Parts: sequence; structure tokens; C-alpha cells
Amino acid sequence: MSTAAARWDGGLYAGNTAHHRAFDDAVLAGAELGPGRDVLDLGCGVGDLTARVADLVGPEGSVLGVDAAPGMIEQASARTRPGLSFYRCAAQELDSTVGAASYDVVLSVACLHWIPGADHPGVLASVRRALRPGGTFRAEFGGAGQIAAARAILDEESARLGGPTGPWYFPDPEEYTALLTGAGMRLDRGHVRLVQQRRAVPDADALVGWLRSQVLVAYAPRLPDDATRAEFAAAAERRCRENLRRADGSYDQDYVRLDVLAHVPR
Repeated sequence: MSTAAARWDGGLYAGNTAHHRAFDDAVLAGAELGPGRDVLDLGCGVGDLTARVADLVGPEGSVLGVDAAPGMIEQASARTRPGLSFYRCAAQELDSTVGAASYDVVLSVACLHWIPGADHPGVLASVRRALRPGGTFRAEFGGAGQIAAARAILDEESARLGGPTGPWYFPDPEEYTALLTGAGMRLDRGHVRLVQQRRAVPDADALVGWLRSQVLVAYAPRLPDDATRAEFAAAAERRCRENLRRADGSYDQDYVRLDVLAHVPR
């Protein structure tokens, strides 16, 4: 879920993942999991979903969670049990960590939008290499239109201070379909589609937790210094509290996810 440049606080993130976990059933339903399957969780974060996958494949299977952020892997490693392990590894370095044709399923949730668009062909090639013939690639991440209202505020405040705009990669289905097929994956039993979601952010405190744990970190590394980062965070949080409150009193966010199900030829 992270890039090497982002400064992730694993503990803070662990306390703000409920909005992701609320949608896991839909992702797992298409992942073709079951006893004895070998699974790679790419961008495992703090390992809460990874541990659930380990329960699904049972002791006959194996699950490896990888993430680039040390703080994430530190949190995740507390969940280890037989057949479940975690390793620090960036998505772009996957070939150095996993062997060819080692997994039945590669799963990736809330990770790939953190990978620069230019790196996706290489990452997808590594995913295909890691999968066995007939293996499944199941991914869910930010797509075109993701958190548009919040992003407009964040981009404006970041640009005002000399920082980045649009720090994530949010592709549309046509673009990503071309990347998947270019990497040698097939979609005849799968799909690439955008899914609209309303994710629960019930109050201002939850909004700030969401911003600090998984949103502001996208901008911070390319702001000039700590003082500027602090100014950006304060302004962004204030404006989001003022402008993102819904009529029902919540700060629920409009998510647009790219929902991917692809396979490697047999």
C-alpha cells in the first residue's frame, strides 16, 4: 500500500482501516481462495486482510504479505502464525523477493494507486511471473475520480506551498486493461471496471484520522521541509473539515475503485 517515499505510521494506519475492511467481502469473493492455495498479498499494509486470507487458505496453504513501509510490516508481523509471513518489499522489487510460478493468487487491495504509473508495466510483469499457470490476479485500488472533492482541496493547498498535485495514480479501465494484457494476463474470465462507493467517515475526528493516516502522506514527501509540511497539514485539515461535511453531518468520502480480476494463461 505504500511507496518508499511516503512516511507511514503503521499504528496510526491500523486505527483507520475500517473503511477498507467494510468492502473486503466483495474483493475476496472473486479471488478464488480456498484451502491449500498459496497467496501473495501485494501491499499488505498492517496485515489485517492478510490474516483473514490465511484463515481462508488454512494450514494447507500459505500467505506472504509484502509492503514497502517498515512501519506497516512491523505492525503486520504481530499477526504471524503457521503459513502466514510478512516481508518488507516494494512492489517494484517483487522479482527479488518471490520466485517464478510460486503463487495461485496475487491479491492487492488499496496499494497500486501508490505506485507511479510508469512503474505499472514492470509491476504487472512481476505479478504475472509470480503466478502459476491459470493463476488469479485480484486487485482493488483507486481509479479515475477517486476522492475528487477532497483531492481538489489537497491539490490546491499543496500547490500553494510548492508541493505536488495529483500524487496518486488513478487509472481508468481502458488504460489498465491495456497494461494487463500487455503484461500477458487475460480478462476473458475477469474484468476491469470502476466501482462507486460511499465510505463511512462519521465525524470530524474520523476525517482527521483518515487524512493523517493515509492521505496527507501522499503529498508530504515532496513538500520542501517539515515546517511547510506542518502548514500544509493544518490548512488541509481545516479546509476539509469546513468544506467536506455532508448534509447528514458525516464526512463520508466518495471512493471510485478500479476493480480488477485477471488470470494467467494455463
